[in-house]
Amino acid sequence: MAGQFLFVLCPPYCGSTLLWKLLATSERVSALPKEGQFLPEVEPIMRERPWDRDNALPWRDIRAAWEQYWDHSKPILLEKSPPNIVRAQAIAEYFDPAQFIIMVRNPYAHAEGLMRRNEWPLRRAAHFALMCLRTQAENAAQLSNTLVFTYEDLVADPVDACAQLAAFQPALDDMDPRASFEVHSVDGTVDRQITDLNEKKIAALSPEQLDELNSFFEPGEDALKHWGYEIIPAS
Repeated sequence: MAGQFLFVLCPPYCGSTLLWKLLATSERVSALPKEGQFLPEVEPIMRERPWDRDNALPWRDIRAAWEQYWDHSKPILLEKSPPNIVRAQAIAEYFDPAQFIIMVRNPYAHAEGLMRRNEWPLRRAAHFALMCLRTQAENAAQLSNTLVFTYEDLVADPVDACAQLAAFQPALDDMDPRASFEVHSVDGTVDRQITDLNEKKIAALSPEQLDELNSFFEPGEDALKHWGYEIIPAS
């Protein structure tokens, strides 16, 4: 019997690795050994203009490569490359049956991670964070078989998040919400249980950075409000 494909659709630095590792605590999940985009057979293809949604990818070849790594004795086959968010419709076409977990994060915390980890200028980080919020709203509206929630939902109550995931896909009912995970964060690489790091990340932004972020977020406030986020005053 063919496995169920499960895709985490989540931007970078928004908790995708945390969610991926939580899902992988289930004995019924086979996760790729790393993000699918970085497996050697497909990295040259998937890392060329990864965020260009007009860059069509050879999904049959990509699927064939990933199939070599998944354990097909497990009912759930998991993948979570962040650029998948701009190609979700193509993924739904070439991976059947597929389910999607759509997750976003507070755009201020997201922008902080992009600036700190990628050394992006603030303008680029702000535009990217807004693009991700809008793209994920489109994915939630257009895709079938989705579970939609936020990083904040996940970290506020991991037990409830696991219950939602198990209701969405019953094979996930053995996940461990109290497990510890090694993830890279604002505190460096740390092994710990699911923890909300938004307050620390947003506190790392200077008043000047907040003010400049707001010059982008205020005109795009509709994208924030769609997900329940608010403008954070600089003072």
